[in-house]
Amino acid sequence: MIRIELYRAFHGKELKAAMLLGGLLGVAHFVLEVIPLVKHIFDGYNPYIASSVVRNVSEGWMGGMINAEINIYQMVVFLLITIPYAASYYTDRKSGILKNIAIRGEKSIYMVAKSIAVFITAGVSAVFPLLLNLMLTMTVLPVITYDWYQLPNYKAVFMKLAIKNVVVYSLVYMILIFVFAGLIAGLALSLSLYANNRFVVMSLPFLICVVSGRLVTYASNPIIRGLAIQKVFYVPQSSPTTLVSLCILFVVLVICGYVHFIVRGVKMDVL
Repeated sequence: MIRIELYRAFHGKELKAAMLLGGLLGVAHFVLEVIPLVKHIFDGYNPYIASSVVRNVSEGWMGGMINAEINIYQMVVFLLITIPYAASYYTDRKSGILKNIAIRGEKSIYMVAKSIAVFITAGVSAVFPLLLNLMLTMTVLPVITYDWYQLPNYKAVFMKLAIKNVVVYSLVYMILIFVFAGLIAGLALSLSLYANNRFVVMSLPFLICVVSGRLVTYASNPIIRGLAIQKVFYVPQSSPTTLVSLCILFVVLVICGYVHFIVRGVKMDVL
């Protein structure tokens, strides 16, 4: 069952569309921001000043410093997460596939397989534009240690790793994005248990994340402020989240998403 769900997920046109949309954003940043940077790679560089560095990957790639494309990504990523496969339970329920599965007594296996496929495709779709942009940037700019003014916020997650190795830091942060993208897709699965419209299933997680993020943005407590889920997807971390906030978000998203979907979904009558 897991193999079937993964096949359906990765061969569907929705995943290809989401990756194309995200890929265009990554390529746009490369063309508009990175290539012009290459032409001025030695601007301001002085070999006799220790703090002077050439233009580099940590400065140039989409997740390195604040830029228009990463701001766009922070908003559209919630759609990239739900487009690939998050509404597939709803379509299976409407098309009668779920009834056939329930008759054969394989519903619980199906729910777990569906959860795994949705989690993986959401993570792939969210990470793809960042990974593509990083790889493109590394072909034209050197990888060097972070200069002091290029470092993320001093309270940023994985700050010490960013100082030691910018590429490893970027890849680890992408893993974090992969995980939380998959968890947010679980919200869409939970909603699909009750929704009667595919658009609602795909768009409501976006609204929930944006609205909840705005509600906690101006809190005085950094842990509460860090619960704004948009912060997870903002790689430059100019306004970072906290590890405690990430743990709270993880538990809430797992329970409200996949746990609720599997437990409630197995009990629901679809015949």
